[in-house]
Amino acid sequence: MSFWSSLVLLVISVVVSVILFYLLKIKIGNGVVGFIAEICIGWFGAWMGWILEHWWIQVCNVYLIPAILGSASLILVVHVLYPPPKEIKPNI
Repeated sequence: MSFWSSLVLLVISVVVSVILFYLLKIKIGNGVVGFIAEICIGWFGAWMGWILEHWWIQVCNVYLIPAILGSASLILVVHVLYPPPKEIKPNI
């Protein structure tokens, strides 16, 4: 894998994570740490999608559609298996 391929996977992961974390409120963890965890898991999912499928649009030797689908699906699977902890609000 080249530097440009891993950079494309990182961009895909960040875009998918922003959409899922902020717009759809699908979170792996809370705060910045949860967002960074979502980017890491999204990158791994994008890499798996890129390795397993080879179809449609290709940029820097990365197939975009399988990478996007792999990133989103792995984030959703981790969200379902490990939901984020609930924040405890103090009673005043």
